[in-house]
Amino acid sequence: MFITQPKIFISSTIWDLPNERTAAYNAVNKVGGFPVMSEKTMEAQSTDSLTACLSKVMESDIYVLIIGGRYGWQPEGKESITELEYQTARSQNIPVLVINTTYPKDPLQKEFEGQVEPNYFRKTVSDAFELEKELEKALKTEIDKKQNEYFNRTEPVYTNLVKIQFPSHLYIADLDIDKKAVKQYNKEIKRPFFKPSLHDYAVSALYMQDISFPHDWLVWDGKIITFHNLQDDSVGLTKIIDRGTAEPFSCDEFYETSADHLSQFKYLLKKCLETKLHKLKIKWFKDERLFAFLPIQKDDLDRWQPRSHSWTKTKKSATRKVVDVKYDLKDTTKVFNLRCNAFRTGFENFDNDWYISLKPEWIFLWNDLRVCDYAFKNIQWLKKTERNMHVFNHFNFILRYLQPSQTESLFTEYRDYPFLKLEKIEKFDFAPIVPDTVWNSLEAIGAQKKLKDVDGDVDLFGL
Repeated sequence: MFITQPKIFISSTIWDLPNERTAAYNAVNKVGGFPVMSEKTMEAQSTDSLTACLSKVMESDIYVLIIGGRYGWQPEGKESITELEYQTARSQNIPVLVINTTYPKDPLQKEFEGQVEPNYFRKTVSDAFELEKELEKALKTEIDKKQNEYFNRTEPVYTNLVKIQFPSHLYIADLDIDKKAVKQYNKEIKRPFFKPSLHDYAVSALYMQDISFPHDWLVWDGKIITFHNLQDDSVGLTKIIDRGTAEPFSCDEFYETSADHLSQFKYLLKKCLETKLHKLKIKWFKDERLFAFLPIQKDDLDRWQPRSHSWTKTKKSATRKVVDVKYDLKDTTKVFNLRCNAFRTGFENFDNDWYISLKPEWIFLWNDLRVCDYAFKNIQWLKKTERNMHVFNHFNFILRYLQPSQTESLFTEYRDYPFLKLEKIEKFDFAPIVPDTVWNSLEAIGAQKKLKDVDGDVDLFGL
């Protein structure tokens, strides 16, 4: 299906219709098409004339038949090459436009005219000038019809945006801690801070009271902001606030107050995501600004073992290796580094709906789980060799692993986190159709084979 410049095949005898073919060439150029003509635009080919012409017909978007007076060359002693081109266009369901002339026709051409007449409404012209004008109008109509048909048809487009849910209210209270006592405590336990923030003081104040609490809260402008109910005395954070100041606020009331409030709300969502992922052994790497799967088991030699998870995409089960162990080439008993699945995130608000974006990534870690600084080229190579299907499967796995509704049955280690839930991949239904063959052609040959089965094309997204 053409979108911008259609290929238009001009079919007729040549030596007796030079002016008419030039007029057709001009008409095609006027409508922005590419004229496919043996004497003007077809390149030399290592094949016979008939095969070359019929191949060009099959590659064309529109076929134009000009019926002159001569029947023309009969390459196999039967149908003329023009009639064979016409039959090829019809067999390939290519749109056919017919321009007839008033020239006297030989018997075979008259017979061919009689075959064409019942199938297509033709325009009869008396000279080349009229042909150019009439063909230009016909081509404009055909191109407009096809382009309107193309752009008026839509298909769903799946993004890397996933709708999220969070509580309708958050709680805000004044922080109430003794900074001198906290400093003394940190000095006694030899836990010095270099230029500690107010948040650092708050965390230490919790430790002073032997309170272990998730980090899904923030300190801003001397206040604690969280989804936890700060009016509930059983919540650990209530030990470091002025309880009389604790109030619930509507989330939209908070983040719509100012750009700074919106930024802090996104940061709170990110802290909630960190907490949600922490118990799944997915760590936030601040400098790299991404989350990464960590190894979870060691062998008898104290070496990290690969980490894999089984999951189900549509009706098929698969195993995803999220941590791969790379051994030292010089000493295979030692682990050199770890290749880990990772992903970047962001939070966006569109028309009062909130989304998280997930972008699959990679990271390499040393055996002590520090970031491997020498793996940039490895990551670039991985990204270069990944195809559409690989990236989407990576994305789809991450999403399934984080979704409460599915992970409870798919992943036994999942424990639902109350303040942040992920829904399904967001899709939009207004995009023009892009044929699956276009997407599939971007895949490697091996991947293309996986996108077909006995029933035809396989749904890449499985949604």
